Amino acid sequence: MRDDMPSIPKSQTRAQRMDRFMAFTISGGGILIIGAVLAMLLFILKEAAPLFLPPLVRSAGTLQAPSSDGAWVDESGKAAVLLSKSEGLKALRLPGGAPLPVPVEGPALPWQALLPPDSRGECLVVGADGRLSVARLIWSKPPGENDPAQWQLEPHWLGGIRLEKVPLELLHFRLLEGGGLGGGSTLRVVARMQEGLAWAEAPLDATETLAWKPLQLDPSLHPTAAAWSADGRNLFVGTREGRLLDLDPETDGALSTAEFGEPIQSLGFTLGQMSLLVGGAQGKLAAYQLVRVNEVFQLQAFHGFPRLGGPVLGFQPSLRDKRFLAWTPSQAVVDHLTTERRLLSVQLDGRGVAALAPKGDLILHANQVSGTLGLWSLDAPHPEVSFGLLWGKTHYEGYEKSEYVWQSTGGTDDFESKFSLVPLVFGTLKGTLYAMLFAFPLAVLGALYTSQFASPRLRNTIKPTIEIMAALPSVVLGFLAGLVMAPLLERMAVGVLVYPFVVLLLAMLITPLWGKLPLPFRNAFGSGREVLWMVPILLTGVWLASLAGPWIEGAVMGGSYRTWLQSSMGVTYDQRNSLVVGFAMGFAVIPIIFTISEDALSSVPRSLTSASLACGASPWQTAWRVVLPTASPGIFSATMVGLGRAIGETMIVLMATGNTPIMDWSPFNGMRTLSANIAVEIPEAPLHGTLYRVLFLAAFLLFIFTFILNTVAELVRQRLRRRYESI
Repeated sequence: MRDDMPSIPKSQTRAQRMDRFMAFTISGGGILIIGAVLAMLLFILKEAAPLFLPPLVRSAGTLQAPSSDGAWVDESGKAAVLLSKSEGLKALRLPGGAPLPVPVEGPALPWQALLPPDSRGECLVVGADGRLSVARLIWSKPPGENDPAQWQLEPHWLGGIRLEKVPLELLHFRLLEGGGLGGGSTLRVVARMQEGLAWAEAPLDATETLAWKPLQLDPSLHPTAAAWSADGRNLFVGTREGRLLDLDPETDGALSTAEFGEPIQSLGFTLGQMSLLVGGAQGKLAAYQLVRVNEVFQLQAFHGFPRLGGPVLGFQPSLRDKRFLAWTPSQAVVDHLTTERRLLSVQLDGRGVAALAPKGDLILHANQVSGTLGLWSLDAPHPEVSFGLLWGKTHYEGYEKSEYVWQSTGGTDDFESKFSLVPLVFGTLKGTLYAMLFAFPLAVLGALYTSQFASPRLRNTIKPTIEIMAALPSVVLGFLAGLVMAPLLERMAVGVLVYPFVVLLLAMLITPLWGKLPLPFRNAFGSGREVLWMVPILLTGVWLASLAGPWIEGAVMGGSYRTWLQSSMGVTYDQRNSLVVGFAMGFAVIPIIFTISEDALSSVPRSLTSASLACGASPWQTAWRVVLPTASPGIFSATMVGLGRAIGETMIVLMATGNTPIMDWSPFNGMRTLSANIAVEIPEAPLHGTLYRVLFLAAFLLFIFTFILNTVAELVRQRLRRRYESI
């Protein structure tokens, strides 16, 4: 260092170091915050992305297997059972194909007729002695053995009912009243005879000969397939002419009919036995259901699937969800009922029988031509979700038409999950709208009065009081809204709706009187203190509205506004409705909009207001035509921030509304928002299950909504700041 250069004081050096350290700390903190936000977004996307991954299909090999007329795969996917009329039961270990021991008891061989096992492992057999037996294929677990591959097959044979005549083909059977095999179960079976279709009914422990009852159908129809309904009361019949019939077997009467469009080859059901699967001789595939129309049940086609390349030989559903297997001589497919997605499609090389594992993750095809057994694995963890289901109308079981529905769980295992996000987005927008309708005018007009008309002392009292409201916990507001405000509003609904008009009328009547008061009094108690004179007006309005409400309800609404709404407008009044949410959420949003708007209005240069007043404009004209337009970017920013606050609100909506995911703009009905839905459903969502990931998708939508709103609001605020700096 040169001697003539001045030395830098140590205090200045320390200050520079401290400045660099603080700059680094602040910059690093900002980067960490941005990184944390991006990390949360990426995590949410990571959890939601598997919903849209395509199914993964793998070939699990081909095995040599004996010829079979039926097949079944156990739930573990480690063993298969093949049924043959000539050889009976054969069990194989998968995927190697090693034979497993099978008990020798059962109907006498060779079997004269066989109905292959369903997904539960229940099948129907007519033995060589002409007796009808029902089997339930069960795997027994040796003591201490947890490997399903080591379990042993134990078929339970029940029945042994003597038939008066052996049918040409067994078509379908149903066990009733006994809750499964045994326990006094009644068997209903339908079969093809030389004379046509016939059905029979008998207890499984019947000792008398089973007599067939012919079905009297239209002679012009030629039945090709049949299936019993879940309760056994209805018999669905498909014909060569492409007609689908719903019959009452007791009376032979056709309850309803439907046109399929081509010869019907096979019938089946999905999980729950509510949806009837119909396969055509030319590959058409559709699902029908019974719906009530004018107090009469009718067959309705409500799902269609891509056409197959040949006659549909059969169906088998999964016992976990609404997917099902269908196959032709050249193709096997797995489709999902609700979404109509094709999860699997594989080519076959000959006629045979196919089976779907109860979990829906393994497909087996026993080729009757080549004597081989083909295996395919299917990994489709979320088949009940698709883009169309999330955002489009879907026709669900039991519904007359396609609708937007959210209902994630039900009372039974065969429940059809409904994951439409549209009702949740609608509820979010609806709750936000009613909150903003209440909060926006009060907050902006309150900010305009406070910044332009209130006296300095009154301003210093109003603004901190409003800002303190922001510290009120959401759960407290929701608690008060749900337990106090909702019952109070239910008792005084008419008076509350009349109240704004009563206050407006009082203000219009009293305002002219103000100009007749002495000028000294108006100068002393009016300028900047007008809001104090509104207090008696508001209280008087409460009293008058409480008197007018019951009178209007009795004179106009017949004494009950709820009955009047239902009868005249078809609207149901729910105690926890959108009005309650609007009031409660409005109190949470008002402080945000008021504070930012008041700052924006107060930041308008005094030179503009002075120039306006000097040109002869009144204070109100100046506030409305000069101050308000100048501060409009800041007010817009305040509105956007308040909107983001309302969209993300959880506890108030959760506690103050009925939390029903319906799509109705009525202020007297509730709704369910995205945030409230996440809070309600997440405790019941299995980890990495479909509901779990759909909730993360909802969280992503909520994140995007609030992020966009807050970003736009901040950009407007920055623009407003730069604009004022240039004035």
